[in-house]
Amino acid sequence: MSKGIGIAVLGLGLLGLGWWAHGHHGPRIQDHVRQLAETAVAPSIHGATATVSGRDIHLSGIADSKAEADALMAALDGLPARRVVTQDLTVLETVSPFTLSVTKTAAGLTATGHVPTEALRTELATTLGEGAAALTLASGAPQGWGDLASAGLAALTPLSDGQLTLTDGQLTLTGTAATPVEAEAVKAALAGLPAGSASTELTLLDDGTPAAWTLGYTAATGATAAGKLPKGLDLTAVASAMGLPSIGGTATTALMGEPANAGIFAGLKNWMGQIETLAYAFGPEGQSLRLGVQGGVDAEALQSALSASLPGVALTVETVTTTGENGARRNNAATGADERFMGGYWLAVPDIDLGLQGCQSAAEEVLTKGTITFVTGSDQLDASALAIINDLAAVMAPCAEEAGLKAVIGGHTDNVGDQVSNLGLSQRRAIAVRREMMDRGVPAAALKALGFGDAQPIADNGTDAGRAANRRTTIQWSE
Repeated sequence: MSKGIGIAVLGLGLLGLGWWAHGHHGPRIQDHVRQLAETAVAPSIHGATATVSGRDIHLSGIADSKAEADALMAALDGLPARRVVTQDLTVLETVSPFTLSVTKTAAGLTATGHVPTEALRTELATTLGEGAAALTLASGAPQGWGDLASAGLAALTPLSDGQLTLTDGQLTLTGTAATPVEAEAVKAALAGLPAGSASTELTLLDDGTPAAWTLGYTAATGATAAGKLPKGLDLTAVASAMGLPSIGGTATTALMGEPANAGIFAGLKNWMGQIETLAYAFGPEGQSLRLGVQGGVDAEALQSALSASLPGVALTVETVTTTGENGARRNNAATGADERFMGGYWLAVPDIDLGLQGCQSAAEEVLTKGTITFVTGSDQLDASALAIINDLAAVMAPCAEEAGLKAVIGGHTDNVGDQVSNLGLSQRRAIAVRREMMDRGVPAAALKALGFGDAQPIADNGTDAGRAANRRTTIQWSE
C-alpha cells in the first residue's frame, strides 16, 4: 500500500515538474526554434517565411523552383527541437527562354515578358511605371539578367522611339536617336555590360554634320528638296513663304547647329508666277540661287528687285528656253493657273466669255494695258512688245479655236510722212503681229492683217502724246 502511494506521489511530482518546465521554458524554446527557422529560410530568393507555433514550423510564400522548395523543407526538417514542418509554398514556373520586351513610342512605354523577382519589378517600375505590372513573375532567369534589363531600360530612355529585347543573356536595342548626343548616352548606359551581351542598331535623325540642302523648282512640276535644312526650318515653312502649296522630296531638318527661318524665301513669293526654273543651294560655303525666266520677263530688272530681299545669297537670274508643242497645256505650280504653250512660251489661259463681245472686250483690255511697239520706221517688233504679244495670243487662241471667231488685225500710224508710206508700214506691222499670233498657235485661217495707215486717228496728231496713241494695233472680231 505504502509502495503504491509512493509511486503515485512520484508520478505527480514528475508531472508537476514537466508542467513547470513547460510553463517556464516553452516560450524560450519557441523563440529558439523561430530563430533557427528564420535563419534557414533567409536565403530564399523570394522571401519565403517560416511561422513557428511551439515547435511546429509552417513554411509559406514563393519558391523560385521545386528544387528551392525541397531545399527549404530539408533545412527546416534538419532543425533541432522542431516537431512538425508543413508548407503551402507557391512554386514559380520555370520559363525558357527568359524574355523581356519593351517598346517606346510617343505614347510611352509598353512591356511584355517576365521578371525574376518582385524586387527587380519595383526597380524596373521606376522607368516602366505601370507597365512593370504586366510582367510575369517566373523562374529561369540566367545570372546577370537583372543587370541587362536595367541597363537596357537606361539605354532606351534617351531614344525618341525604340525596342528593347532581352532574351536570356542577350540584349538587343533598336531605335531612333535624335543626335549623336543621345547615341553616346545609349553607349554609356551599356558600357558596363559583359562583352558581347548587348547589341544596338540606331537611326540618327541628325548625324551632327552641318546643314546642307538643295531646292529645285519648275513651273510644270513644282518644288522638291533634298538634304538637311538648318535647325528650326522645315519644308512647310519654306513652301508657305514662297506661296507654294507644298514642297516634295526627302529633306530633313537639323536638330543641332545654328537656327534659321524661312524669311529670305518670302521675297520670292510675288515673283513665283514669272519664274520658270529655280535652283537653290545652302551649305557651309554659303547660299546660291539661280532663277530662270521666259523671254518677255526682264531678267535684269528681276535680279535687281530680288537682290535687296535676298541678302547674303549669290543670285543669278537668266532667260531660259522653254519647250513644248503649240497648244500643249499645263498647270503652273506656283499660281495654279492653267497655261498653254504658244510659240515658245507658256502663257496663262485667260478666263473669258468666249462669245463675240467677250472676246472683243478681252482683246481690247490687253491692248489698253500696253502697246505693241515697233522699232521706229520699221515692222520689227520692239523687245518691250513681247509681253503684250503673249497676252494677246493667249486671248486670241481660244476665241479663234473654241468660239470659231475671226479677227482683223489692224495696223495704224500717225500722220508723220506721206500717206502711201504710212499705209505700207501699217500693213507690214499688221502682218508682223499676225505672224506672231500664228507662231503661238492661233489658226492662220482665223486671222487677217489689214493696214489703215493714218486714216483712223483716235487722238490729235498735233501732239507727241496724240501721235503715240495713234500708232497702235487693233483687233476686230467677227463671227
